[in-house]
Amino acid sequence: MLFNLLALFGFLIVLLLLRRLVNILPSLMACLIRGKESINLEASVKLSRDRDMLALAMIIPFCLTVSSHRLYSPGILEGVSTNVYIGICFAVFFCYVLLRTMLTWLFRPKKARKTYETAKKASYSFFITYTLFILAAAAFLGVFDVAEATIRNAMLWISAFIYALFLIRKLQIFSTSCSVFVAFLYLCALEMIPTGILVISAIIF
Repeated sequence: MLFNLLALFGFLIVLLLLRRLVNILPSLMACLIRGKESINLEASVKLSRDRDMLALAMIIPFCLTVSSHRLYSPGILEGVSTNVYIGICFAVFFCYVLLRTMLTWLFRPKKARKTYETAKKASYSFFITYTLFILAAAAFLGVFDVAEATIRNAMLWISAFIYALFLIRKLQIFSTSCSVFVAFLYLCALEMIPTGILVISAIIF
């Protein structure tokens, strides 16, 4: 029941923003290809505003997809009810976002603030694209009645690919204002720590 209500609510939100999604989709796809496209997107007030709104709108579809296909599945969650699992997925997501926000604030530079902000907001663009990809994968594979384990594995591979691509593009953005070595250190602090904690929690627990 909870899943259906959230799915309906999330669908209505995305439907209301569908025109914005269509307009910004070319820019989102371009961000996958070149790091410079994230800079161009951030320079546009309208596109960046629409991107931020869409990133918020994708939270519900993303968390429901994760819970539906058990993409985050530490052993401690085995046997919990669907409603509880959905709540945990949302809680883990917001804890992950909070940790990233704290680290972003902690390691903010005194110079090159614009580049730093662009690199931070690039995660919004990739989050939208990633959510669309896993939703499309779930729909496409579901039509052909593919086994759930196969769908889950496909989504995990998509997750790894999109995240690796995101790291490369974020490194390129940082590199426009600092050395590659410093850019890599920023990447480790802002990405490796929170994501590492998330992955380890799924393995240990």
